[in-house]
Amino acid sequence: MRKYQLFITACVFAIVSAFPAVPVQGADKPQPQASAQPWVWPLPPDKPRVQFIRTVITPQDLGIKKGFFARVWEFVAGEDTVDRIVSPHGLVADGEGKVYVADWGGACIHFFDFEKKKYDKYNMTKMGPLVSPIGAALDADGLLYITDSSRRRVFVYSGSKNKRIIGDDGMLRPTGIAINKKEKLLYVVDTTGHRVDLYTLEGKKTGSFGKGGVNDGEFNYPTHIAVDATGDLYVMDTLNFRVQIFDKSGKFLSAFGSNGTAIGAFIKPKGIAVDREGHIWVSDGVRNSVQVFDRAGRLLLIFGRNGTGAGQFDVPAGLYLDSKDRLYVADSYNYRVQMFQYLQETN
Repeated sequence: MRKYQLFITACVFAIVSAFPAVPVQGADKPQPQASAQPWVWPLPPDKPRVQFIRTVITPQDLGIKKGFFARVWEFVAGEDTVDRIVSPHGLVADGEGKVYVADWGGACIHFFDFEKKKYDKYNMTKMGPLVSPIGAALDADGLLYITDSSRRRVFVYSGSKNKRIIGDDGMLRPTGIAINKKEKLLYVVDTTGHRVDLYTLEGKKTGSFGKGGVNDGEFNYPTHIAVDATGDLYVMDTLNFRVQIFDKSGKFLSAFGSNGTAIGAFIKPKGIAVDREGHIWVSDGVRNSVQVFDRAGRLLLIFGRNGTGAGQFDVPAGLYLDSKDRLYVADSYNYRVQMFQYLQETN
């Protein structure tokens, strides 16, 4: 009997090895191929400021291969067992190779460790599985904070375990999230509440700022938020088509932006991030580009267009810049994350 089982296993192995994986929706989109010359923006003769690094869709992009039984299941059941990004939105990285992606389409969190070539995916909370994970942030201890706009809470993870829950029924639609690591402050954008809520990292609410409107300090469906090295906050005031800047307590400082199709204006602004030099990076889901501004709102650089190649996007959403000024873009409808290196002014 055992010899028969071993024979069947050997036959299945031979068959599986001869067949490619079964494709799934989104897997057939063409991806950037290796190039002898680096992809950079702007193009020569201008000095490059942004360089494409890589695209991430599945664990295989880290060199992690499928196991034997996963390939057997693909052949027998006709199902692709690859854990792939479906619809990424928010993302965060620790600067040492660990990247977390909030995948609202897949209703899960993807964890990639580029240095150790490890991958994990999880979605369980103390309230049940994640429904619509949107924003992601890391504190100084490496705990992961995820907003779920449908469950209307912030879930704090240590590894794949949900350690605690932040928020109550007064939280209407939490989306963007950011952490001031030095002051241990948590900022949560409540999109339909037209405000930003402030919490301690333990979950105690200490205040909020903003209300619906068009004046300074007022919002019209804000979405994403970023914090810079000094603690100032940058809020994407999406349907007011502007970026608003506040101090760490929520005091209004300045704003810039307008609606329009001209370069430097916003059509559907989404993600926001700040690099170590204080430049403000904004993704636009209609323009399919990333625009870079100084604090006064002067446009410094724009790159990207609609497409599937390197530096091309299909509804880019969340942005994140790590401690080494590597830019991560949630390229939502291309089902992937693109990584770039910001080449600093001193380079």
